Amino acid sequence: MRSSKASGRKSRIKDWQQHYKRRTVSPEEAARSVKSGDRVVLPFAHSTQVPLALGQRKDELKNVYLEINAPWLDPCWLQPGCEENFFVGAINFLGPVGRPSHDAKVCSFVPCLMSLRPKLADEKRLRLHGEIDVFITNVSPPDKHGFCSFGPHLWNKKSLAKRAKTIIAEVDTNMVYPYRGDNFIHVTDIDYLVEAPTHRVTDKEITDLVKKNIEDKAKQQEWIQALLMGNKHEPEYIGRAVNMIAPMLSIISPNFFIGLIGLEEPYPEAKTIAGYVKELIKDGDTIEIGAGRPSTWLPRVGLFDDFEDLGIHSEMSAWGQHELIKAGVFNGKRKTLHPGKAIFTALDGAGWEGYQWMSDNPLIEMHDCEYVHNPTLIAQNDNMVAINSVLQVDLTGQITCETQFGPRMINGPGGQLDFHLGAYMAKGGRAISVMRSLAFGGSSTIVSQMPEGSLVTIPRQFADYVVTEYGIASLAGKSHRERAEELIAIAHPDFRAELKKEARKLFCP
Repeated sequence: MRSSKASGRKSRIKDWQQHYKRRTVSPEEAARSVKSGDRVVLPFAHSTQVPLALGQRKDELKNVYLEINAPWLDPCWLQPGCEENFFVGAINFLGPVGRPSHDAKVCSFVPCLMSLRPKLADEKRLRLHGEIDVFITNVSPPDKHGFCSFGPHLWNKKSLAKRAKTIIAEVDTNMVYPYRGDNFIHVTDIDYLVEAPTHRVTDKEITDLVKKNIEDKAKQQEWIQALLMGNKHEPEYIGRAVNMIAPMLSIISPNFFIGLIGLEEPYPEAKTIAGYVKELIKDGDTIEIGAGRPSTWLPRVGLFDDFEDLGIHSEMSAWGQHELIKAGVFNGKRKTLHPGKAIFTALDGAGWEGYQWMSDNPLIEMHDCEYVHNPTLIAQNDNMVAINSVLQVDLTGQITCETQFGPRMINGPGGQLDFHLGAYMAKGGRAISVMRSLAFGGSSTIVSQMPEGSLVTIPRQFADYVVTEYGIASLAGKSHRERAEELIAIAHPDFRAELKKEARKLFCP
């Protein structure tokens, strides 16, 4: 943990403006602080310029351990050929950028609860040594007291900064801030500051970019429409990713891009699934909504509209949720922990309008994953309800949100297990796993047994409710045979006969 003598600390705080001037450097100079053999951590929604500069130093470095969370750019280390320079450990999420690298076995995944990542550093239980040598993040400009905000994407940045020997921060003048809670770092705790405002892409720049890279007129219009929509909803992400958009245009479809940033229209089954989930929710419940489909669509399809006094204790926001806070549906009046406050680690999913409305809002507080994701703390919320998207469930109740039909990782678990356990343990709590009955390609998401190599996210001992568009399976406290009956009843009708046949083989004499 970072520390300093009290007298020196007071002096530095008093002269923070001078510290800022002395420590402001170029991305290249900041990147030079990384040495061979260092552990370097890039958090969720990480910065841009310093990682790119670090990638340029590839040939100067050996055995740098890179811990990355949901990478969204590749300075070089996600491609084959850099393994002697950078060992990449992906933690929490893979995402669409990290997935091909994992498929190619360039990066390796690190299983870890988000709430317990700090414990591994404190107890020196990480690979080679337990210390974080360099932490690279982004922050807002300092306020009048010298405090910088981590902005709408706090996640685990605070706890990582506390444990890093060297902190590099890109100062983004276009970041929305401040946010209440524990979302700040004093400028004097930062070792290198790089002024790097996120570019705001204009509609003309988007149009010109598409026309330059796509010849087909119809495809041009589809891409222009998709990117303009994305730029309106998430100008920060589009601004950071503008240099990567051109090569993407020929690799993915506009519809895939729209889905990637969460702007596609909910599929028809989402409303039906919401109707079943509604049966499991009561006035006064505290809600967590996880990433992925269909969970993040639930506020948009009316799940919560008819309830009163709901609370929020969640890793992230879902699109449309801030409107329900504004309307008083989520007011937190009955919460046993942080009453009257919506607690988040990040606002990803809320969109630009949501970021601005929740900024400096007394109804909203942001805290680090070390706190918000702690299952024992989550369980202190009476009537806690965790709602998370999953990919596959077998007839014993084993659940995965990480793989589907084999060992290939689709994504990491994120905070799902943290919140599932916390809700399951809470007084009156419920842990709800939601999914469509069919995967893309038409296969059943309810299977007799997990395919070989599958990664189980939720052990069957903690399975609670599973919801598809065909109903609710209540699994807690039931035998394998009873669970099979519940799950077959909510499977797609085309697969029920085969599942019944397999269930008899597995569980009947």
